[in-house]
Amino acid sequence: MGLLTCTKCKAEYPATLEYFQGNARKVNKLDSWCRECRRSYKRGKTFPKGITDFAKALEARGLPECIICGDPRTERFAVDHDHKTGYVRGALCLRCNMGIGQFRDDPELLRLAALYLEGRCACGECEVYWGGSQVVATQENSITKQEIDHAELSE
Repeated sequence: MGLLTCTKCKAEYPATLEYFQGNARKVNKLDSWCRECRRSYKRGKTFPKGITDFAKALEARGLPECIICGDPRTERFAVDHDHKTGYVRGALCLRCNMGIGQFRDDPELLRLAALYLEGRCACGECEVYWGGSQVVATQENSITKQEIDHAELSE
């Protein structure tokens, strides 16, 4: 019997069932998290890394529907937060959370994706075609991201 380090809290405990739950899929037949970490996780008291405001995270976890799509809560929602600042934005269903994650939490990428889905181009000059053909804007007709942002602000 040796010591085992909990991969969650990094504390060392004796490698026994007193400190770690059994897990038949592991080589040593013990869970990689200590009993206290596993218990806290199951109670929903732990949050993703980077969250700084735990009161807001608890409030978000209790929301009845997804902030983006409005689907009612049928499963555990993800606590959505800004990965740079830790600011909690709300609770999202799995689909919406994964969707914005795939766009790297970048609002500009989401705006461009929305334009694409609407069949428009970001420059406003060319059209989006499906089925293999494409129209490429020339250098004279190209528009910069700053010009697009400025045009949106002036409207």
